[in-house]
Amino acid sequence: MVAHFAALAFTGCIIYVAWPGSSLFSWHPTLMAIAMGLLMFEAITVFSPSSSLIVSWQRSTKANIHGFMIAASMCAAIAGFVVIYYNKELNNKEHFTTWHGTMGLITFVWACVQCTGGVLLKYNWIISSWKIRLADMKLYHATAGLCAFTFVSITIVLALFSDWFNSVATGTTWWGAFATLGCLSLMVMQQITTAYLPQSRIIKPKPITSKQDKRKERKKQK
Repeated sequence: MVAHFAALAFTGCIIYVAWPGSSLFSWHPTLMAIAMGLLMFEAITVFSPSSSLIVSWQRSTKANIHGFMIAASMCAAIAGFVVIYYNKELNNKEHFTTWHGTMGLITFVWACVQCTGGVLLKYNWIISSWKIRLADMKLYHATAGLCAFTFVSITIVLALFSDWFNSVATGTTWWGAFATLGCLSLMVMQQITTAYLPQSRIIKPKPITSKQDKRKERKKQK
């Protein structure tokens, strides 16, 4: 439950300081927080054995819910992207001139590619001629998903240092947003690395026995 509380706390914090409806720009952080901080995170934790709210459900059902939530996340992200683009056009400002804007564009493009990979993974018969094992496809998709959420985290951290956020957020709010974001990032990293990265196997050495011990063992068997 800690994971879901952190996701709600982070999203609520951003929505509180943005106050959606107060301006056109206010919808950008609101929609992006819902898309990346809530929907995308919840979509990933669907498969978590410790944080999922539907642990006992079948994996195929979890995969469908994951897909629906990612689709909703991308719809909110696209809306947030359109809002900030249109807002800059109205104010005659250049696009992608800050690290936050540039990283946001990279993250958005990566997320679109990742979604395409997810569709191909679900309907893998489309690329059956590529001769890629299903297990490898799952590993690639999970690794790319970890990269996507890492990009999301970096983009949000850059947003926390923006002039806008520092003008509307107090010290407590800033640290609250930063701490909950760190919590979300660590949970996603731990879940994906534990579930998909190969685990090293410890091979126990065979006990060394003397010739006399071997002879005694043979006598017992006889």
